[in-house]
Amino acid sequence: MTSSPRIFVTGVSGYVGGHTVVRLIEKHPEWNFVALVRNEEQNAIIRARWPMIETVIGDLGNKKLMILEGSKADVVLQTASADHIPGVQALIKGLSQRQPTPGYFIHVAGTGMLNEVPNGFGQPSTKVYSDITDLKEITSFPLENHVHRDVDMAILKAQKKFSVPTAIVSPPMIHGVGRGPLKTRSIQIPFLIESTLKRGKGFQILEGQNIWDQTNIDDIASAFILLVEEAVKPNGGKADWGQNGYYFVAGAQFKWSDVSEAVAKIAFSQGLIPTAQVDKLSVADASALHPWAPLIWGGNCRSRSDRIEKLGWKANGPNFQDSLSAMIAAEFKTLGTQSLKTTFNK
Repeated sequence: MTSSPRIFVTGVSGYVGGHTVVRLIEKHPEWNFVALVRNEEQNAIIRARWPMIETVIGDLGNKKLMILEGSKADVVLQTASADHIPGVQALIKGLSQRQPTPGYFIHVAGTGMLNEVPNGFGQPSTKVYSDITDLKEITSFPLENHVHRDVDMAILKAQKKFSVPTAIVSPPMIHGVGRGPLKTRSIQIPFLIESTLKRGKGFQILEGQNIWDQTNIDDIASAFILLVEEAVKPNGGKADWGQNGYYFVAGAQFKWSDVSEAVAKIAFSQGLIPTAQVDKLSVADASALHPWAPLIWGGNCRSRSDRIEKLGWKANGPNFQDSLSAMIAAEFKTLGTQSLKTTFNK
């Protein structure tokens, strides 16, 4: 590829995409970035922040536009949605039309597809999935009860059909305040903080012993940057692509009761709630606070980042405890204005 590759980014207005583009531009100002934005309002904000990048107004549902932009890109970094099948299919088809060789497709998914409750909600699971040794099992999950699985299947099918190198990146629970121009919050902890502040008391689902992995937003961005850097090297560098291009990006593990207790303690110390006590809620009561409660706070999602660690990636950022004060302050400032908005809704 040329010394100034063309990187087409979707989701630049979002949490993951916005933070990643900040880091990409800082590290590679010589690259040509093209950002997909939904409307003129977003376009004005993005252009004011980054006057050096090109913008294209549209969305993943515009099939012709996605094929066109894919055909012009050396790399597509797709962070706008983990669940938009027509969009990813069109982008991969477009990449196949790039001359003289197809471009590379990097897609954000999530470890929510690993979510399991073998011992009931709020109870731990011992299963930890490796993106190398357990890949066959992961890519054979049934569609039922495995979020994002249908999109992963569509990507691998399109990759095979069009001979486009693809990578699916599945972050765990992401924490930290993002640096992007618009959305700066993740999903799970911000929603927990918001619900805690609204009800005036901390909570967890049942015993809260269920286990997830955590990774700071800066480490997630580093993983995407590493894969883009490999993609622009001859033959995709040392990264795995296609059927083996599946990456977890997990840091340390945690129990959800630890998050609930830490949120309540900090919020109480800041005078935002009247007690540091944490209630044990039923699944039904937690779901009344947020409809996604069982999925995002009640089960187990445990992964091991064997594949990307072979490329030199490590989770070096702060843990969730170090991010909580800033996240609680951000949620209190915007309390009631962001409910149900997600990382991937752009």
